[in-house]
Amino acid sequence: MQGPVAVAMGDRIRIFFAARNREGKSYPARLDVALDDPTRVIDLHTRSILEPAPTGAFDDDGAMPACAIWHGQDLWMYYSGWNRRVTVPYHNTTGLAISQDLGLSFKRAFEGPLLDRTPLEPWMAVTPWVMRDGARWRMWYVSGLGWLMPLKASERAEAIYTLRYAESPDGIDWRRDARDIVERRHDGEAIARPCVVKHEGAYHMWYSFRDSEDFRDGAGSYRIGYAQSADGRTWRRADALAGIDVSDQGWDSHMMCYPYVVRVGDRLYMFYNGNSFGQSGIGCAVWNGPLPRL
Repeated sequence: MQGPVAVAMGDRIRIFFAARNREGKSYPARLDVALDDPTRVIDLHTRSILEPAPTGAFDDDGAMPACAIWHGQDLWMYYSGWNRRVTVPYHNTTGLAISQDLGLSFKRAFEGPLLDRTPLEPWMAVTPWVMRDGARWRMWYVSGLGWLMPLKASERAEAIYTLRYAESPDGIDWRRDARDIVERRHDGEAIARPCVVKHEGAYHMWYSFRDSEDFRDGAGSYRIGYAQSADGRTWRRADALAGIDVSDQGWDSHMMCYPYVVRVGDRLYMFYNGNSFGQSGIGCAVWNGPLPRL
């Protein structure tokens, strides 16, 4: 149950997540929890809510939900498409699927991706957070910086990535800045899965960050970080203000990753994954008190 994406509707919060089939390919499924008690499960649908991609498509090795946003009566889901590679383990791009039945099922808007490699972003463009902000569509997304090649033949190459920003007039055609927006602590750090909330004129972002060594439930594993911006473009990193950290023991004691923050009334809920990149399930946290002001 990897990479939760949450949408409040009616008496419930509908959570989309990535499950895996027997071949290890990811696909989007859904989980409903009670609006007034997100720890109470109403329904779990483990079959794919998106038809498998044709062979050779940008997402024929998997599709993972990244962000969901209402557009009129339709629910748009931006998602990460996967292809396996030979020299490196995978290649990621961003696709769009649309639901006309409140997220019970989705259809691809296009056969190809919305975001792919470009001359200025030659590695990947994936896992966006999309917001309607006045007349603008705004996106914060993951951009690849390259691959850290292994020292041993038995090990695999590991991706390094950062966060960048884009704008669009329609949510489909995106103009990218191709500029890092959150400062990395060191060259081997990878930052992923941004989620942004606008509140009282400030933009608040939560994200995942990890090292490139010993990050599979080890010392370099994902943690949840925080940054703040006055305009959505220039960000000040302040991870100590994220408001959450690993537990002393249990399902999220080694890793916390893939946060997704959703506003429900006057509350902010964060859905996230714990140990082993989501193998231990999905958790929910509620923000307590006012949001930080930097």
